[in-house]
Amino acid sequence: MAVRIATVSFLVAALALVIGCVSQQASDTPRPSPDRDDVEVSEVDKHYYLGAEYLRNDMFGEATREFLAVLEIDPNYQKAYTNLGFIYLQQGRLTESIKAYYKAVELSPNDAEGHAGLAWSLMADGQFKEATEEYRIATKLAPKDPDNFLNLGAAFDKQGLLPESIEAYRKAVELAPDNLSNVLTLGNLLYENELFVDAISVYTQAVTLAPDDFNVVKTLGWLYLKVEDYESSIGFYEKAAAMKPEDGQLRYWLAASYDKIGNASKSIEHMEKALELNPDNPDFYWLLADQYVRAKRYSDAISVVRRELEIRPNSAAAYCIWGKALEKQGDYEGAIIKFQKGVDCNDPAWHDYGIKEIERQKKLIERRDLIKEQEELDAE
Repeated sequence: MAVRIATVSFLVAALALVIGCVSQQASDTPRPSPDRDDVEVSEVDKHYYLGAEYLRNDMFGEATREFLAVLEIDPNYQKAYTNLGFIYLQQGRLTESIKAYYKAVELSPNDAEGHAGLAWSLMADGQFKEATEEYRIATKLAPKDPDNFLNLGAAFDKQGLLPESIEAYRKAVELAPDNLSNVLTLGNLLYENELFVDAISVYTQAVTLAPDDFNVVKTLGWLYLKVEDYESSIGFYEKAAAMKPEDGQLRYWLAASYDKIGNASKSIEHMEKALELNPDNPDFYWLLADQYVRAKRYSDAISVVRRELEIRPNSAAAYCIWGKALEKQGDYEGAIIKFQKGVDCNDPAWHDYGIKEIERQKKLIERRDLIKEQEELDAE
């Protein structure tokens, strides 16, 4: 079950790097607001403010022209480099983007946003180790910004550094515990790496933030199933089923959960519903038939696998379940025929099972015949 609910971008709130800093230069000299009519604005600032306005409207060509004009007048105007780095990145001009961002952080080494922007470009260029170092700097300069820790976690993840990635994501969640996206990013990482107990803890936090989020509720059902807490799994799956009663796959997992606690009637009920909702899923037929066999409903089992064979004539599973139903009815010869058909389907998942069952049926026949022979002798 592959579930991926949230994906980390390589820069969170990217426009904040650009729009939020339109009035500072490398020297940190305050720049007058362009909205003040009573303040004279310098020529360099005119170009900068105009470029920022173009950038707000995604007019990258015009914005680039204005920021380059800024640098012709003042080569040390740091935010012009930052914004050019952003524009070049959006245009896929990674080498130029990285160069612009490097210049920006050279001019303002304590600018966390500049380091984060550089890291973003490096990530896009596949330079994950270098990006990690820039995100580290950004987190030190802005230790209360969860976005930098989130992106640092993504950089670690790209390098396969799972413990470091988890730690960074946990810090992002700690700084913004009400941010559902961040919580799910951490939960997904734990889930995908089969750290199910930890994932349950994080998804429990997520469900408190979004109690009616179908994917969160469903994923908790799956996680509890994986750790064999079937009662909890059923609770969350039932809630998810109430949200989306027509989800056949969800009904299947409910059936599996009820089966694990030995509740055959509820398991069959949900498996029947799963098949009703997804009649084109051939696996649902033999899975339901198998449950019927275990519930000693052999005729029902045979009826279901007959229906499966109409849509999937070479289903080894269907023939083997049919053979098992016949065995339970005492028809060992008929069972051998069905198991042999299953073997002939050449399905690796069922081939060896079919062969073993054929040999088993032969022994059952021998045993039956010996018992019959003994009974005839005893009758004499």
